[in-house]
Amino acid sequence: MENLFGKLRKSIFEYNEETAKEAVIEILNQGIEPTKIFDEFASIAKILGDKFETGELFLPELMLIADVMKAAADVIMSEIERRKLMGAERKLGKVVIATVAGDIHDIGKNIVAFLLKVNGFEVHDLGRDVPSLEIVKRAAEIKADIIALSALMTTSMPSQREVIEILKGTSQREKYLVLIGGAPVTKEWAEEIGADGWADSAVRGVKIAQELISGGG
Repeated sequence: MENLFGKLRKSIFEYNEETAKEAVIEILNQGIEPTKIFDEFASIAKILGDKFETGELFLPELMLIADVMKAAADVIMSEIERRKLMGAERKLGKVVIATVAGDIHDIGKNIVAFLLKVNGFEVHDLGRDVPSLEIVKRAAEIKADIIALSALMTTSMPSQREVIEILKGTSQREKYLVLIGGAPVTKEWAEEIGADGWADSAVRGVKIAQELISGGG
């Protein structure tokens, strides 16, 4: 199994979409749960974020890798649908998720969005580099339960605070549970800006979302 995950990782870093999809299918055929593959994606996303911040990786390369991971993730989601794990009756709540303003990284956010869907949430993914006001407006439009904010750079973290400040300033803070995450994000930062939850991994993010919805967060 380690060889299959090695094949997947190698294909992603070599921008080989077809080989990545083949590796995902092989892993799934071995009976491995899709969440294990998303764990691998999360690990890769962390490496990519670090390399981008240190100048070892540039935007064109990052975008190519993101496209490969998206194609591989689509294969996983098709398999999840086939297994009927995404029934509408299982919706736990509505989530608006976005990579905050000033940040173009969306690999980690995409993984969280996928896992939230798998676990019964109705997910509205706004994409990357989304203005704070747009996030708040969209949450109001769909009557969201949770606003999930991803920041993969220290320079974009203040945008997470900005969303919460807009909610406070418009008397909407109590309407939403705010979950934040991203490589540089910490528990201390979450407490400082007044977020309801913080997660250091995609799987943990889903667990926190479930706890928040159930009132146990």
